[in-house]
Amino acid sequence: MSNTKETPDESLHGAAHVDEKYKDWFLDYASYVILERAVPGVEDGLKPVQRRILHAMKEMDDGRFNKVANVIGQTMQYHPHGDASISDAIVNLGQKELLIDMQGNWGDVRTGDDAAAARYIEARLSKFALDVAFNGKTTEWQLSYDGRKTPLALPMKFPLLLAQGRKVSPWASAQKSCPITSMN
Repeated sequence: MSNTKETPDESLHGAAHVDEKYKDWFLDYASYVILERAVPGVEDGLKPVQRRILHAMKEMDDGRFNKVANVIGQTMQYHPHGDASISDAIVNLGQKELLIDMQGNWGDVRTGDDAAAARYIEARLSKFALDVAFNGKTTEWQLSYDGRKTPLALPMKFPLLLAQGRKVSPWASAQKSCPITSMN
């Protein structure tokens, strides 16, 4: 036996190497999340969760309104990232009043009012969405995490990316109304 004490770094056999890998892996993962979840696709103007919501609503479509809680449950078959992200995304889509017809208290982005709970509000695809977003002949499909088919992109016949615009922050709104910053 030797009297030399082993340092923590030596006992981990290359801990510095693992630390470097974690830094690289985190950057790769963060890039994936941004590109694959947060940025709308150029092809259809939708984020993956929004696309999956519309696909689920199309499968449920019978012309009647459905409880948003049921839409969320249907969407979870394709989007395994939790009901909160689906709920937020469907409310965001609905508040734009383009692709989803709404019943109930969907909140108001201008006043900051939140939507009612998903069990109290109802939704269905708008006539516009049914006309411009779905075409079985031109839709490309991919398999979800459990083998179900989900659309890779919806074949929009309308520039949805431009039409949806962007959410304006309260700071930007205040800046526009400020006489000093709005002078030309």
